Amino acid sequence: MDVKSYTTRKRRKLHEGDQRALNEGDGTQLCDLPPELLPEIISNLPLKHAIRTSVLSKVWKDKWTEVSKVELEEEAFEKRQEFKDFVEKVLAVCNTSCFIKFSLTCEVSEDASQVNKWLNKSIKARIEDLKLDFDRIENELLVLPDHLFSSQSLIHFHLSMPQVMNLPPAIYFPNLKTLTLRYVVFPDTTPTQNLFSSCPSLEHLTLVDCHWKKVRAVDIAIPSLESLTIREWRDDDDAAKPGDEYYHNAPPCQITITGSRNLKTFSYDGDLINDYFLNSSDSVTDGTVDAHTTTNQTLDAGQFVLKLVRALSNVEKLSITDFAVHALCRTPNLILQFPLLNNLTELRVASGSPLNFACPSLLILLRNSPNLQLIDFIMGQHALRINDTRNSACLEMARFR
Repeated sequence: MDVKSYTTRKRRKLHEGDQRALNEGDGTQLCDLPPELLPEIISNLPLKHAIRTSVLSKVWKDKWTEVSKVELEEEAFEKRQEFKDFVEKVLAVCNTSCFIKFSLTCEVSEDASQVNKWLNKSIKARIEDLKLDFDRIENELLVLPDHLFSSQSLIHFHLSMPQVMNLPPAIYFPNLKTLTLRYVVFPDTTPTQNLFSSCPSLEHLTLVDCHWKKVRAVDIAIPSLESLTIREWRDDDDAAKPGDEYYHNAPPCQITITGSRNLKTFSYDGDLINDYFLNSSDSVTDGTVDAHTTTNQTLDAGQFVLKLVRALSNVEKLSITDFAVHALCRTPNLILQFPLLNNLTELRVASGSPLNFACPSLLILLRNSPNLQLIDFIMGQHALRINDTRNSACLEMARFR
């Protein structure tokens, strides 16, 4: 028997064995899957892979048009036209009323009107998870559809949009649990307050580099809130932009956070652009006061830091910057008002340069934390870990990094 005949017979036997296993129930063919399961399977594939399933069989041909999860991301600007054509085709063919999870990431440039059409087409009543990341918005602004702001189904909403967030008069998110806003410019006081008063089920709120310059004051009082993360860094490029007085001399927005027994995590990381008041915060166990050098001349850094630390006096974990610690020394008598941190067991002090261990406010911080078990000093790129329990009955470890 020649080699070719032997190989042919071997392949035939393998095929017959595979077919026999399928017939005996040892395997399942695609055509045997329940029809109602197919859209769920396809929805968990990357969109381009989901489209390719249309060639598998007649049953699968149009199933991808009923996907419930769609992620559209522009990968390279030089392929922008290709991306726009792809989005247009997807939204034209797909049954968008099936969308439960929708994500769109792209540069807007001069195509705001087209992107607005995409938003109106894709954001439907069943949407539960919505992620929108936009960059380079020029001339015409993006407008989110009004019906989004009264969504009964929305649970997770992430919006990154460096422009004014146009808010309709009627806002109500009864089931929204996670809200992340990045680079958003809030319009003015009334609609902004309305937004934060219309999320009765919110558990996690993240505000990253948002602009409050048109808002005088806002009260965030959400009983269900479990974590609040705030970051407000001054963009170095803003020094060359008109309106930079916002960062230097403009009155800060007064943002009051009224905590509840559910609030466990509070994190501030910023350049003291706005003023924060944290009330009823006894339940917070993990706190961050990462204040940085600022050119803002309207806020006293020491008062700002002391106010937040006193509100976080029950925390078990605290992260603080060297700038925040040193700021307490710059205003007379502030360190005398420093609270006892009886529950604090882990302390993290971050510094971009060698830390001054003789700083009176740092010594007060350590002295007023009788139950410390771990201190983590982070100083630039230097790292050194030591174990020393001789000077404290509770201290187990101090790390220098």
